[in-house]
Amino acid sequence: MSQEDYTIDNASGAAVRADLNSTLSAVVSANSGATQPATMYPYQVWADTTANKLKIRNGANNAWYEVGTLDTANLGLMLASFFPNINSNVTATDEEINKLDGLTATTTELNLLSGKTAIPTAADAYPIGSIYMNASNSANPASLLGFGTWVSFGSGRVLTGLDSTQSEFNSIGETGGAKTSAHTLTKAELPSNISDSSITWGNQGISHISSLSGDFSWGSAGATSNQPGFGGGGANPSRRVDLDIGGSGSSHSHSTLQPYIVVYMWKRTA
Repeated sequence: MSQEDYTIDNASGAAVRADLNSTLSAVVSANSGATQPATMYPYQVWADTTANKLKIRNGANNAWYEVGTLDTANLGLMLASFFPNINSNVTATDEEINKLDGLTATTTELNLLSGKTAIPTAADAYPIGSIYMNASNSANPASLLGFGTWVSFGSGRVLTGLDSTQSEFNSIGETGGAKTSAHTLTKAELPSNISDSSITWGNQGISHISSLSGDFSWGSAGATSNQPGFGGGGANPSRRVDLDIGGSGSSHSHSTLQPYIVVYMWKRTA
């Protein structure tokens, strides 16, 4: 370790020689010492053995800037060959950039690190509660991604988004609906039709409804002998008949399944 004021005093030959040797020793040792040199110059180099840092004096000669770490390959700095695409200023700190050791990146990519204390990972992209899907690989995501606890999720169900305005979809984890691949409509599911209708006629007789096809029967009004058109009896100008019209449907079945595609689906629980 050696430091000097870099001034060669007028003296005898031996004294000048000693002064020169001391100055040269300071040069070759980068002014190494536990404290800063007593005499400082702009752009002077100082090997700070206390902080284990190589430092350089600024142009105004009023502060030291760190260059790198002593006794470390490349002073702990990344070589320019690691970042061949850098062609303008980088705002990320040296700690942020050092996380990319061995990688190639552009200035724009490096500047995305500004203010970051860690490089985002896949685990950050899949927080607890995330859903992972794969169209062909059935392996548990823990073995594929290298993190987390994952359980099979949503077997036989499709996913839908939260909708607070609809009671069926206003709660996370709520389930509902039913799979129907071949459903046959029942009578109760059919639209209203003539089987629930009634007809009233006057004294012109039953001939006015004789053109109706299908089965029908008398309802609450009764099928009595004095009913017009029922063999005898006087005219009854205001009688109600409830008709039950028989149908001839084919009991066709239909599917209510939406278009779908099956994938492997997992949920991260820890």
